[in-house]
Amino acid sequence: MPTIGDAVIRTKRILNSNTRTELDAVHTLLAADDTTIRLKYQTDGIRAGSYISISNGTTPPETMYVHARNGEYATIQRGIDGSAGFAWPVASVIEVEPRFTGYQILEAVRDAIRVLPNNLYAVATTTASFGTTEQTQTVTFSNGFNQILSATRTARAGEDRLLAFNVKVQEIPATSTDAGTSAAYKLIRQEGIEKAVTVNLTYAHPFVSAILNLDTDLVGTVGMAAEMQDIPALGAAASLLLGEESLRLDLHSQGDSRSDAAVAAGDRARYSMILQAQYDRRVSQEAQRLMARYGIRTGAVTSSVFPTSVW
Repeated sequence: MPTIGDAVIRTKRILNSNTRTELDAVHTLLAADDTTIRLKYQTDGIRAGSYISISNGTTPPETMYVHARNGEYATIQRGIDGSAGFAWPVASVIEVEPRFTGYQILEAVRDAIRVLPNNLYAVATTTASFGTTEQTQTVTFSNGFNQILSATRTARAGEDRLLAFNVKVQEIPATSTDAGTSAAYKLIRQEGIEKAVTVNLTYAHPFVSAILNLDTDLVGTVGMAAEMQDIPALGAAASLLLGEESLRLDLHSQGDSRSDAAVAAGDRARYSMILQAQYDRRVSQEAQRLMARYGIRTGAVTSSVFPTSVW
């Protein structure tokens, strides 16, 4: 299944296009507090004043500043631009003066997931069994609750299929004696009590974004549909490119082979807008796919409107 790390790689492909970043590698283990790094290939681009980005695909990338260079060794400042210092094993990849550091891209992907619009949501299922005298059941939605998408019940005698069942969900305030230690909702049976039934509930809940590590599964953990995996990359790339427009005016980055006319004013911003338009289009497509599958249920038997708590 796709992971946050896969989204970072996808974002990097969008950002870099045909450009290439000079690479090196860690020659000997770099401890979390070391300020000297040994370079495997002694890349010329690593010199005083350089920024380097180190990654290995499992640990969050770290950005470092190079204070001095002496052959295969460089004196570095750790954890630049909000990144954290980690121990880096032999052969960890060093990107030299990358267009965007690995940590920048990772943070942009995380932000893109956290701000996914409300017309996209995760889908989960649960069951609740009602006895012949029970009108409500306490249920736990571990990742929160947005709306009911569908509810069916066990068939009556002689029926061979599940039937729609009228239920609603109400939140139990944390101060209520009914709240218990973990359950926060009541599933209320709206049908007449006639027999014991088991309700199969399909519901929407927010995407899970509390922990977004490189190995976090976008589908199994975050709750995104597999078809949505390109959306965070588009959002992250659009955000990063919009902030890069100021580089065109940076005279320090200009030389004999580059003038202020090399990149036309607004080119980066325009590309960012193209990516944003593609992002909006994909969000719209996925929202329509969810709507086509689950429909709009405002005021219906299985209402999509979150009811007001009565406790």
